[in-house]
Parts: sequence; structure tokens; C-alpha cells
Amino acid sequence: MPDNEKRIPTHAAIIVDGNRRWARQRLMPASVGHKAGFDRLKEITRYAVGDCGVKVLSLYVFSTENFARDAKEVGYLMDLFANNFRTIADEMNERGCQVLFSGRQEGLQPRVLDAMDYMMDLTKDNKKGIVNFCLNYGSHAEITDAVRAIAGEVKEGKLDPASIDEHTIESHLYRDLPPVDLMIRTSGEERLSNFLLWQCAYAEFYFTPTLFPDFDKACFDEALAEYAAGIAVWAATPKSKTNEQNRLRILRRRFLFGGNSAGLGGYGRSGVPRSGDRSGGR
Repeated sequence: MPDNEKRIPTHAAIIVDGNRRWARQRLMPASVGHKAGFDRLKEITRYAVGDCGVKVLSLYVFSTENFARDAKEVGYLMDLFANNFRTIADEMNERGCQVLFSGRQEGLQPRVLDAMDYMMDLTKDNKKGIVNFCLNYGSHAEITDAVRAIAGEVKEGKLDPASIDEHTIESHLYRDLPPVDLMIRTSGEERLSNFLLWQCAYAEFYFTPTLFPDFDKACFDEALAEYAAGIAVWAATPKSKTNEQNRLRILRRRFLFGGNSAGLGGYGRSGVPRSGDRSGGR
């Protein structure tokens, strides 16, 4: 863990990506990769919130687009969630951490919803940290749901349209959590794939080619160290010469591939968006 705990992000988020590719490299079915990824997820969750001092950890484990995958694979993932969430809840409860879920409940199996309810109810009074599982989540859906709720309040006369501001929208998102400080994506993909778009407005991004089942504690430490280095650059810059927009240029958007910096995530050096599926490769 980095020595300077003052530079630990308050809110870290991880796009869990690369489970299927990890399995394909080993000539194994996708289910084996998902199981390995879930085992790693439990380890990183314990480490980030329990040992490193991250206050909020958001995990992109299943997107709204993932329902378009093979029904057998989706069914296996639902089994994985239903059978393992309770274990995670017990561990997080012992550590004094709260478990939350972000996403739409429509389409999720009843036993998955039951496990989610168990986790949230068991840990609802815990204050030492928050683990936010983003399940059946999409940022477009989240913002759409927020706008729909706001429109309903306006229609009912409960909200004056003139009073709507950023805080109004934030208060209608799935969870009232601090903005993301550090966004991590494994597997080498360089895009957000519809994850926490509102919350990542000023986040630092860290992209690594490591597939998530191989993303261990040392890999997480590297991401934290890179984040701390970027914050140090900002802290050492004379404030009279910068503003918030300049800060985005000064803080290093390092997307590490074997330790070498690359360009802005999702774009090649020419500024042309990289190709690839829009739903991510989890």
C-alpha cells in the first residue's frame, strides 16, 4: 500500500473486465473465468476497503448490456452472484463496511434480489466503508431514471423547474456517494462502457492490460501509486497559474501498458475513437 495515505482516493471504481479472455487464453469455458474473477473481486474488495483506506469502492460487475449475452452464461453469472453475495456480506459486516447496490432490479432473478436485500440489511448500520456493487447497471439508464423522477416531482408540483441544478440531479441518482476519484479498468480496454459517467467528471483514469482474474493486491497498489503521483503533480503546481480546467491537463492521465504512458483513454494519438464493442468485455 502506498505510504502517503493522504493520497488514497476516497472513492475508487473498478470496471471488472477480462474474465472471458482469461478463460479463453487457458482454453477453458467462460464460467471458469467468471469464477476466477469473482474470487479476485472478493480479495480486492477486502484489500481496498479493509486495508488500504478507500472509503467507497464501486464495482462494475454486470451491465444492462450484459443481458444480451448467451443465456447460459448470464444464468451462470446470476448463480455466481446469488451463491457468493452472502459470504461477501458476512465478511464486510465483520469489517464494519456497508454494502450497497446500484442498478435496475428489473430482470434480476428473485434469489439474486434476496441475496442483495440480505447484504444491504445486514450491513446498513456500518460506517467504516462502502462497497457499491453495480449490477444490471448502466449510466445512461441511471441518468434517465433520475430525469424521469425529477420530471415526476415537477408534474406533481413538488419541485420548481427553476430550482433544478446539479445537486438536484445528483440527489436522484441511484446512490448518494462522493464523486469518483480513481477509475480503474482492467484488460487493456480504454473506455468507460457506460459506467458512472456523471460521477467520473473529474476522476483520474488508470487502464491496465492485466485481466481482472490476475489483478492482485500488487496491481491495485500500482494503481494507487499512480493516482498519488498525479495528485502530487497537482499539489506542487502554483495555484495562481491554474484553474480547475488546467488541473485536468496537469494531472496525469496515465494508462499504463507495461509501465509506459499512453494517450487519452478511448482515443488513439490521432484523437479517433478506438474500435471495439460498446458493452465492454467483462
